[in-house]
Amino acid sequence: MAQIAEIVKVEAPASAAAGGQVIVDVHVKNLALAPGGYNDIAVSGVYDSTQLPFQFDYLNVAPQETVVFRGWFTMSSKKVRVWVWSWYWDGSKWVQDDEKYVDISLTELKPEFSDMKISNFIRV
Repeated sequence: MAQIAEIVKVEAPASAAAGGQVIVDVHVKNLALAPGGYNDIAVSGVYDSTQLPFQFDYLNVAPQETVVFRGWFTMSSKKVRVWVWSWYWDGSKWVQDDEKYVDISLTELKPEFSDMKISNFIRV
């Protein structure tokens, strides 16, 4: 069957600090060409075997329109791979259509005071 819900881009930071919120934006295009080719499209995803929540369960998308599904999670204490899948409703069931992944490295926090320098002092 022809592809309907193409993942055109996955936006996520290249790295994040442990405990920080990570936002993942999945851009999905409805590849239908017909003027009446609206499709219900959904996205799912996982990171570290944990389900990634998205702000929408699904959207009714016009032909050739691209929509963004926003997901988020708290960064773990190690590098993670985020997998995302696009789905479309065929009238009786959800059909998985496309998949992509993105890797997010762990950022090491550097103490802010480590770069402090005394630039001027007065002897009393």
